[in-house]
Amino acid sequence: MKFAEAHVEHLLGAKLHDSDGRVVGRLEELRVEIVDGDHVVTEFHVGGAAMIERIAAFMTQLPFLRHIPFTRRGYRVSWVDVDLTDPSHPRVTRPRAALTRMSLEASEGAAGDS
Repeated sequence: MKFAEAHVEHLLGAKLHDSDGRVVGRLEELRVEIVDGDHVVTEFHVGGAAMIERIAAFMTQLPFLRHIPFTRRGYRVSWVDVDLTDPSHPRVTRPRAALTRMSLEASEGAAGDS
């Protein structure tokens, strides 16, 4: 069965596991493009860096938040590498080591690595 739709509100915050069963991180953001009039997810952002990316505009306005030790690591995962056949347990079809890393610099609003 080919997967076509999912409720984003059920996916955001869900833990993604890789093909080895290891936790990659929580799904924090989705990148969407309009293709032939339909909204299509092209990329998933997973992990602490993705969460910070999502709220970075707010964080840069509050300097004291820069002292909270958020992790600045995360992953960009192409839509073709995410298995949503069971939306309550999404998983990445590749090992974590094969995923594209993303990271944020301290100048983008957060400090500390965990």
